Amino acid sequence: MTRSAWHRLLVTLVVVLLALTVVLYVASVVLAPADGRNTAGLFVGWAMFAMVGAIVFGIIDFFVRPLGGRSGDADVMAAAEEARTGSTRTHRG
Repeated sequence: MTRSAWHRLLVTLVVVLLALTVVLYVASVVLAPADGRNTAGLFVGWAMFAMVGAIVFGIIDFFVRPLGGRSGDADVMAAAEEARTGSTRTHRG
């Protein structure tokens, strides 16, 4: 799996976990009047768990993400060269 593919996967996980955080928090607010503090606390706890997961995957992504042509990642550089010239051969001069 290339660095770009890992980056896309990790960003997707972060976005999903952030959305899950919002949904769980809203559920805690909506369910609190009907079911009491225990249910609200349960959903807030899961929301915090999802937020911590998003932060952890974001930190991992920081170290995995490609930096374009400056990263030294052969796949990224080959894709850029192919897009520029239509060939995967690189010229060093």
